[in-house]
Order: sequence, then structure tokens, then C-alpha cells
Amino acid sequence: VFDPELVLMDEPLGALDKQLREQMQYEIKHIHENLGVSIVYVTHDQTEALTMSDRVAVFNDGVIQQLSAPDVLYENPQNSFVAQFIGENNKLTGEVTEMNGGQCKVRLEDGTELVADAVNVDGVGGKTTISLRPERIEVVPTDQHENHVEGMVEELIYLGDHIRVRMKVAGNDEFIVKVRNRGERWDLEQGQTRTIGWSARDCKALDAVA
Repeated sequence: VFDPELVLMDEPLGALDKQLREQMQYEIKHIHENLGVSIVYVTHDQTEALTMSDRVAVFNDGVIQQLSAPDVLYENPQNSFVAQFIGENNKLTGEVTEMNGGQCKVRLEDGTELVADAVNVDGVGGKTTISLRPERIEVVPTDQHENHVEGMVEELIYLGDHIRVRMKVAGNDEFIVKVRNRGERWDLEQGQTRTIGWSARDCKALDAVA
């Protein structure tokens, strides 16, 4: 009991308020680092899993979908379930029109063409779901961004460290962009049409989902 080789924790922080929960996450992480004991930690909180873990296993219907370090899981999901389950994520569906090494071109349902990392696709002609994190999108794109699309601002929500912008992009009116709060007025208004952009490496072409 006092010198275990393995500690099992099943959602131990579920009843705590947000601030205490976050403090205890760091406390458990530090205990793990100091004692060196292995901890198997079960949680439905994705942020908690990323914060505390050396490796994370994502399950679906009792089957491990991906077992990776937290940063690998977030940055390089291997299928659409993992991409949607871990963190906030934009989903766009289309068809692969061209393969070029580790990248592919995808034509969305409205005809928009994008360049993405080909992670989990069947090849030219195959259906795919594109995964794109909201914080990787720029409202003032540059020539370094391979993808440029137009979107209409539907909603602006101030969240302190960032502004959550909901846009209509390529027929998807739940497309989210996170704009970092730099302490100055952001030049965005509801109903405004803006060109946004992102790099191909931040855009993952994965298996098609309904």
C-alpha cells in the first residue's frame, strides 16, 4: 500500500471546482514525477489528459484508436475520431483530387480546393475529412499559407486571452477561428466577409466520417 508499483485513478477530480481541479492536476503530476510510480489515470476531460500524461490512449467502443504522447495526439491525430475527440477541431469533408508525396489536394463539397497533409486517405477519388485546429487559422493570411478561403463572420465571443470567432466557411456555419487577444482592437465584425488562411501542415486529411 505504501510503496506501490502502480496506482489506478478513476476520474479522481470529477467533483472538484475548476480552480481546485487544475491545482490538483499539477499536484498529481508532480507526485508522479517525484516518486516515479506509474499511474493509470481515467478521465473524460481531454484537457486533463493532455496536461497530466506522458502517454494517452484514446478509446472508442473499447478499442484503442491511438496511443501517443499528448503533443503527438493533438498535433497528429491518426483518424477522424481522435481529431474530433481531442480538443476543438474544424471538420470539412471533400474528395481527394491529387496526391503529391505526403500531401494531397482536396476538393470540398462547395468546390473549394485545399492542400493538406495526407494522413489517413484512400488515394485519389477517395472521400476524406479534413481536421483543422481553430488556433492555426489566421484572419490576415500571408503568402506562406497554402490555403486561402473566404468566410463570413457569424459570431464573436470574447474569452479574455482570445476571441472565438464563428464563421461560415465552405458551407459550414460552425467553423471556428481563435484570434489571440493582443491587447488591441480586433478588426472583425458580425456579417463581415474575410479571407482567412492556414498552412497545409496544419490541415490533416483523415478518414471520411458522416
